[in-house]
Amino acid sequence: MPWWSWVIIWVGLGLALLVMLGLMAWWLFRKLMGVFRELETLAGKAELLEAANETLDEQHSERAILLTRSEVVARREFVRSRAAERKEARHLARLERARALTKLDASTRQWFKDE
Repeated sequence: MPWWSWVIIWVGLGLALLVMLGLMAWWLFRKLMGVFRELETLAGKAELLEAANETLDEQHSERAILLTRSEVVARREFVRSRAAERKEARHLARLERARALTKLDASTRQWFKDE
């Protein structure tokens, strides 16, 4: 092979390498931007968690082991009653949604097409 064919081969390989490196750099840059976006989201969630933690610290109550039995029973009954209220509210909401889905006003429906 003549010497210029080797020059063309090596120049082609060099250009292919530069194209590959450029594509890999672009791919890595896009991944890095995605990581930064996720870090921003994570920082926002961390701020929310920090605010919730401060709220919980303010609402901190005594440990059950330091309370009397009647206080623990009263607290537990309160928690159970709140759970039952939430359960009943969810049940009523489901019933209301089911009624809305199954209710059909026949007078507003067109049964046959006039042609």
